[in-house]
Amino acid sequence: GYLKLYEIGPWSEKECLFNFNTLRITMEFKDMANLIFNEIKPKLENNQGLSIFAKERAKFEGWLKVELCDSLSKYFKDVAPERDRVDITFENWAIELKTINTNIRYKNVKNKHRPITRNTQGVIDDIEKLKSTSYINRAVLFVVFPIIHDNENWQVQLQRISKLLREIVHIHFYFKNNIPGVVYFGSI
Repeated sequence: GYLKLYEIGPWSEKECLFNFNTLRITMEFKDMANLIFNEIKPKLENNQGLSIFAKERAKFEGWLKVELCDSLSKYFKDVAPERDRVDITFENWAIELKTINTNIRYKNVKNKHRPITRNTQGVIDDIEKLKSTSYINRAVLFVVFPIIHDNENWQVQLQRISKLLREIVHIHFYFKNNIPGVVYFGSI
């Protein structure tokens, strides 16, 4: 429902309409982001196998899907992978996952050419796919490595994704071998 706010400022009636449904979705998004970050960050940081993947710039989306299902199943009963052609669904949520391996040079990481523009396009394609679903809460979760959030080259790519999202939050982490990464969670 909507609530009209009166006598709080010189705004028009249209500007004073407040949608509680949007507020609920936004609050759920923040809560879900915190839950996911708290669950997935230690798994990323403490897995020796993942540090090998990071050193080789190898993707690990399948692992991420398994671990996120494991984490979410602690809180939700109906967690399912690949339902409705979406990576993970539960309750009124649909989440698409990606791992993005960058071509940015880092110490102790093999130099390999990685098509970062194509990798970010994969996230954009997932956003477009989720827009056509009927889930109330739709989000993308993507892990980018090796990278720090403020890297200028990465910011150009991130902007391509961010402009399609209502909201995006992130958390930094380090693999066991100190290779940096960032987990992003974006609301569609």
